[in-house]
This record gives sequence, structure tokens and C-alpha cells, in this order.
Amino acid sequence: MRGNAKRKRKAARPRSGTASGGRPTLVEASRRQQHLLDVAGAMFSRRGFDGTSVDAVAEAARMSKRTVYARYRDKDALFSAVLRRLIARWLMPIRDFRSSKSELEPMLFEFAHHFLHSALAPQAVAIYRIIIAEAERHPEFGRLAHQEGRQPAVRAVASALARFERELRPLDLELAAEQFISVVVDSRLRLAALGLGDKRSLNASIRAAVDLFLNGVRA
Repeated sequence: MRGNAKRKRKAARPRSGTASGGRPTLVEASRRQQHLLDVAGAMFSRRGFDGTSVDAVAEAARMSKRTVYARYRDKDALFSAVLRRLIARWLMPIRDFRSSKSELEPMLFEFAHHFLHSALAPQAVAIYRIIIAEAERHPEFGRLAHQEGRQPAVRAVASALARFERELRPLDLELAAEQFISVVVDSRLRLAALGLGDKRSLNASIRAAVDLFLNGVRA
């Protein structure tokens, strides 16, 4: 009798990763979501936008099509989710840079190093290529990257620069922040997107970009 009772209690316990009724716990649901976006990001990076389908992503992720379509109504929504996660990872440390350095130049080096190395990561370059290639058919991808990625980064740099206004000549801080990101990232990202980048000179590129910016904004 005792053995039967123990077996009944054991059977009544939900399995690890699932709630009662067989539904996944929040932790398990989040893990599945991240796995799906990992697979989708890798597939978009490798095959491009046209070469990727939601059905293929579902199969590669070993998830049912119904489950994937319940989360993302179509391929546009799935790509936007991949892009948003990439942006979130890019922005996460940026907010800390505003107060992490007590002097202007070291702070700008920290910003520049993060911006450039993040922008030139293989998946970031691949996603950037897709945004450019799909700009006419899907301008919403570019708007998303600009509004949720570039603009918050500009505001973070501008907020950091505001701490050093006494060292700077009078200027529009947000415009200066936009120019800083442009001189650090844009030309190197363009070359990488064309397959012409050379990562061996990144530190020299960062040094030159920070020096150029400081020579232009310091009082």
C-alpha cells in the first residue's frame, strides 16, 4: 500500500520544466523562445531573408509549425524578433558606459570598442546586409534598427557627453553623438558588408576615430 501511495505521489508531481497539465513553465518557455531565435538568427545569417522560411526554422528548431506560428504570424515578425534581440544585446552594456569612466577619453574608447566589435560580429553584419537588401520591400526593418537601436545608442552617448560639457565647445550633443557613432562604425560596417573588412586593424581604427572626434569637439 505504501509503495502504491508513493508511486501516486510521484506521478502527481509535474515533470521538471513543465507546469501542471503539461504546460511549460515560464523558465522552460523562455528557454524554448531563445532556442527558436538562435536557430532563426543562424538561418537568416546563412541563407538570407528569401532563403529562410518559418517552416524550415520550425523544423530545424524541432518545434511544431503551429507553435512557431503562434508566436510569430509570419517571417517578417520572426526576423523582427531576431533583430530586436540583437539590438537588446547591443544596448545592454551601453547604458553602463555613461558612468563607468571618470574621464572623457577612456569613456569614448569604451563606447567605441563596444560599438565597433559588436557591429562587426558575423551575425550583426549578416543582419545588416538583410536590412539593406530588404529596404525597399521591408522598410520597417530599417526603421526598427534605427528607432530601437541607433537612436537609443545616440542618446546614451549624448547623455555621457553631457557630463563633460565644460571640456567641450558649444554643440548639439545628440548631433555630436550621432557623428561619433558614424565615424567609429559606419565605414567599417560598410566594408564588412561588402566582404572587404580587415579586423586586424580595429584597434588602430578606434584610436583614429576617437582622436578625430575629440579634436573636433574639445574646447
